[in-house]
Amino acid sequence: MSDDKKTIERFTLLPNRYYIILEKVDEEQFTLSAYDTTKVDNPDDLPCAASVAQEGLLEMLDTHFDRVITLGASRIEMRKGLEREVKLKHTSKDNIIKVDFGEKQ
Repeated sequence: MSDDKKTIERFTLLPNRYYIILEKVDEEQFTLSAYDTTKVDNPDDLPCAASVAQEGLLEMLDTHFDRVITLGASRIEMRKGLEREVKLKHTSKDNIIKVDFGEKQ
């Protein structure tokens, strides 16, 4: 990402948030940017749960990247399977959508 795009991205972030932004480069690669838009009054205080979670996610990506990708692929396949199982039935007479989640639900 160019420096101009990074600057624009930073200025469009909301305050008091923790961001992890993934940008697709191509089908096999992406870039990652992490932002903390909170104001830390006392850096010696214990960090909040959101700050710790952001650091943990970044550490997971650094140290267990292959596992994260495997888990992501598994989750995508699981969602696809669930989408196939859900059958929508639309009855036009009363404008109610009935959803059959199958026996697993």
